[in-house]
Amino acid sequence: MTKNFLQKTIRSLVMLAAIAPIASYAAAYTPAKFGNAEETLGKQITMPASFGEGVKTVAVYCQADVMTTGNINAVTCYENSPLVSMQKVTESALKSATFTPATIDGKAVPVRMQMRVVYSLGGTQAPIVLLPNLGTLQAQHGTHYYAPQERLDTSDWYATYSTKEHGDGKLFFAEGKMTRVMANIEADGKVETVSTIEAALRKQADAASIESSLKKSKFIPGFVQDKPTAMHYIAVVNYQK
Repeated sequence: MTKNFLQKTIRSLVMLAAIAPIASYAAAYTPAKFGNAEETLGKQITMPASFGEGVKTVAVYCQADVMTTGNINAVTCYENSPLVSMQKVTESALKSATFTPATIDGKAVPVRMQMRVVYSLGGTQAPIVLLPNLGTLQAQHGTHYYAPQERLDTSDWYATYSTKEHGDGKLFFAEGKMTRVMANIEADGKVETVSTIEAALRKQADAASIESSLKKSKFIPGFVQDKPTAMHYIAVVNYQK
């Protein structure tokens, strides 16, 4: 009985030893966060007098590359408010903010972060609110989820895409024609599936190129309440003149 028990125990320990390295291999991710960005916006931006004249809330949608230092590059914003424009002042203020960089196993990595800046006048909401997403998954995940952030320490999709001649396509949203490609990002940051949502005019070739590049990209996964969560990510190229 004792001999059999020892044999079973040894087999169990061998199996655990074999499994442990695989289990411990899972990377620990943290997304890039706002650092002092909200404070910086509050100091630099004055709410315009045109607020209150039928306009209570304006949302500005932004994308920026957050470097390992916390500084940001390539800030691009978009808004859809015909009455109150907050796009330029938002871009300017964000450029001087310091973010908290994303990390993998405690090591900082550069990422492309999407965010919303919501300006409000009156009511119970703060005048300026920063949200780490564009709101496309708000119904599923609430207001404060973190959208997937593409890693820039590998070959990001736009860098690969832009090495070829593709007209005057620019990164992120704008008025005019667009090509949009959606990637489903798993909780481990891997790209699961890729599909084209919209290909402006005759830009099917662009969509195919973006799909191919996206499949090779790597991400910090989306987060809901500090838990990595599978989400979609939308790559956009606009053709605004």
